[in-house]
Amino acid sequence: MVTPTYVFATPVLGGQAAVGMTALYGRNTTSVSATLTGPGGVSLSGSRSDYVVGFGDLYPTATLKWNQDVHNFMVYATAAVPVGVYDPTRLATMGLGHWATDAGAGYTYLNEQVGFEWSAVVGLTYNSINPYTQYRSGIDAHLDWAISPYLSEKLHIGAVGYAYNQLTGDSGASPVLGGFRSRVAGVGPQIGFFFPVANRDGYLNLRGYSEFNARNRLEGWTTYVTFSLEAAERKPGESRPARPATLPR
Repeated sequence: MVTPTYVFATPVLGGQAAVGMTALYGRNTTSVSATLTGPGGVSLSGSRSDYVVGFGDLYPTATLKWNQDVHNFMVYATAAVPVGVYDPTRLATMGLGHWATDAGAGYTYLNEQVGFEWSAVVGLTYNSINPYTQYRSGIDAHLDWAISPYLSEKLHIGAVGYAYNQLTGDSGASPVLGGFRSRVAGVGPQIGFFFPVANRDGYLNLRGYSEFNARNRLEGWTTYVTFSLEAAERKPGESRPARPATLPR
């Protein structure tokens, strides 16, 4: 996944505005196995696997951030543009197959004197109907958070987590599923490291989530590696800007 971002030099509503676009290319491998037990203990078993290689959906994002000493605030809006590889008859896919929009707000407390940072972002996601299947997923709420004590000016460790809960039921062409609301939560460790790249700030982050409390949702371990690079050079003596909580996963 690659996310080029442009930050406007002129303040907007007293804050720092930015727009970006996330694009992705990769491989998705999916498999399923199931056993159906009928009357008299008769069982039928089967399995299937699939994989796909290609581009995923596009995710344009706009953010607006404000800073007041150690307090940092953010609002954001993003969308899923269904241009990725998608086939409703296959198990594996690189796209949603439908439009979706997401908006929310975030807060970051960053105290460089004591070397401590914590962030949280909350948002709502609205899904449009899938034109291929005539199925619509419900509205969901999500919370992402991170706690980051600094061991040095360039290194921090800590914890990350998220909670996802579907607020309204699914609807559309599969009434047999009912509302089919889902939920899941995750928590795990993180480590981040700042380093110079030609007078610019580079940042590398590794974080993982152990997921639990799942209902109608996948559950397991998820790991992310993120690398960020500032395009503009930082002036000598200029403090590092806060990293308002990463946008929702």
